[in-house]
Amino acid sequence: MRLELAPAQLSPKTAWWRSCFEEGTLRHESRHVRSRVEAMAEILQLEPRSRLLDLGCGLGQETEEFARRGHRVLGADETEEGLREARAATKGTSLFCHFVKVDPRNIPYTGEFDAVLVRNPSFGHFPRERDDLRCLEGIRKSLKPNGRLLMKLVNRDWVIRHLPAAPLEPGLRFDFASGRLERSRASTRGPASLRLYSLTELLRLLDAAGLALRRVWGRLDGTPYGLDTFHMVVLAERPREVPRAKDDGEEGLARALKVKGRGR
Repeated sequence: MRLELAPAQLSPKTAWWRSCFEEGTLRHESRHVRSRVEAMAEILQLEPRSRLLDLGCGLGQETEEFARRGHRVLGADETEEGLREARAATKGTSLFCHFVKVDPRNIPYTGEFDAVLVRNPSFGHFPRERDDLRCLEGIRKSLKPNGRLLMKLVNRDWVIRHLPAAPLEPGLRFDFASGRLERSRASTRGPASLRLYSLTELLRLLDAAGLALRRVWGRLDGTPYGLDTFHMVVLAERPREVPRAKDDGEEGLARALKVKGRGR
């Protein structure tokens, strides 16, 4: 299966950074939405009627498409504007999808979902790395054991490599110390600043949040990840907890004292 992604087809002077900020806030052609959802469903290996959390759902196009495939989907976003449009698009249908306003740092669900979807720019726009860790911790809590997280983010290493060949437009800068791509121009679409993670940095956060890496690709179609892939597609999982051996506690201590004090 081959999936064409818009960023690779646009002018390198403008398209790559606009995709960083605005990819999740724009309405896309239905055929592209269907293609992306088909690829994500294949990666996640979803069972029929799976429960999904689409975190940072934007206008809800992919949320709706997953619901059309028979899944039970919750679209969550921080902004009411996109949610209103998503609700309007599904009003009057029998689709099992709902849209709610949620702060990704405080996901209010526990053990609810078979899979969680996170796509650029819904991850990395908070000012501190700790905020992104809280988001991942909340995702882990919201997943069922062995539930999966699929992330499609901009590859920081690609951006670093292509900065000389793709000069930033006025009002844009990349801060090497913070790893943030920033724009000073006001925009109604997307954040003003976005933390771009390398794979190494992201894996460190996933591990800290208790999520286990399963696979990484450069595109949803299975293209290998590398310096020449604009995206990194990461599949992680909430491991099933292994029950700990029973702690003898005070009972064990009492036995030890009894043996130690036994007369000869």
